Amino acid sequence: MFDFEEANEAIKKNEVMNIEAGGITVGQAAQLLGKKLDLAPLISRASNYLIEDEASASQALSMSLQARKIRKQLDETRLSIIRPHLDFQKAINKIVKEYEAKLEEIENNLKSKLDDYLQKSASTNNASFIAKSREMFVEDGKLSKVRKWAWELEDEAAVPREYLALDAKKVDDAVKQGVRNIPGIKIFEKEEISMRIKN
Repeated sequence: MFDFEEANEAIKKNEVMNIEAGGITVGQAAQLLGKKLDLAPLISRASNYLIEDEASASQALSMSLQARKIRKQLDETRLSIIRPHLDFQKAINKIVKEYEAKLEEIENNLKSKLDDYLQKSASTNNASFIAKSREMFVEDGKLSKVRKWAWELEDEAAVPREYLALDAKKVDDAVKQGVRNIPGIKIFEKEEISMRIKN
């Protein structure tokens, strides 16, 4: 059984290679993978490979697709190993988020009531110690009245450009949907190599 607390402690101590799952540590898995998948010859061959004719181009394409197949198999193996842990993490995160939301609601509700009380106290000249010191202490902590700058949008058209951000996803979606003219944006067709692996 995977020990999440032990793994968390190992991560904190920067001892990731000692984390164990499925009867093997991360360090052992890295060594095993290194023995079974020695990429050094492949890297050397690919970096020094010259494409001079159709035969060498075909060989380069084949090598490239083989690298992609290995990468895909490696990623599938990785996912099969971590999937149960990710599912567990998602379930725990969901439970904790629900509790956090309820606790935040309690905190915000009481904070709002405290703010109302403090405003009433200050306006009725019934100001207690809090109006004088601007702080209130309890065993669990303290409350302080502080001033900070805040903002809210009034007129989007009047906001200077340096405070605006381009939505790249919207632009990508528009181009995919056939939009070919957006003021200030160059939309053009470019050629890319596309490779597909045969199963």
